[in-house]
Amino acid sequence: MIKKMRFLLTATALLSVMLLGACGGRGTKVTSISAKDATVDANWSPEDIQKVRDYMLASLKDSAVNSMTYKKATWMLTKEMANDTDEHINTRVIMERIRTKLINDGMGVFIDDQAMDEILEQQAMQQSDLYDNTKAARVGKLLGAQIILRGRISNIRKKSSRTDMNYYNITLQIVGLETGRILWTDEIEIGRMAQKSRFR
Repeated sequence: MIKKMRFLLTATALLSVMLLGACGGRGTKVTSISAKDATVDANWSPEDIQKVRDYMLASLKDSAVNSMTYKKATWMLTKEMANDTDEHINTRVIMERIRTKLINDGMGVFIDDQAMDEILEQQAMQQSDLYDNTKAARVGKLLGAQIILRGRISNIRKKSSRTDMNYYNITLQIVGLETGRILWTDEIEIGRMAQKSRFR
């Protein structure tokens, strides 16, 4: 009787495992890829972001902006890089990648423009009777930006039945807020062509 019960329990367990495996279907295989491998057509890609970041940083390091005068200055990003392409491109990512490298390489002190509303709201709250004023953030200590990093991306696309050619132009500028003077500017051009196979 005990042997029969053990056999039934084992058989039930095996059957459950088999049924669960059948219901689950095939598993999904996930593979890590590089930015270059993510380029599958003529559209903007992660590889392009890296190219723009690396080129612009090298240009900035070779310019007069890479001096103690500008390293001590307070920088700010434009809210968004102007996008004149025929694609939806998250241009903020391009600017933030450049900002991250500039900060990490000690080339600039940045104001977080996107956090400004939250900062002002917190400061106003901390001045109320809800907070211990001796431990609250002091008002009037916010840094004002002295230079702004801004940019524009545009493209020209040529398409035929089998070919898609896309030509990007990316321009960045650093502008002094006091004078409006352009302190540095550079551009990079990236071209790409995608062709459909003759055979399907």
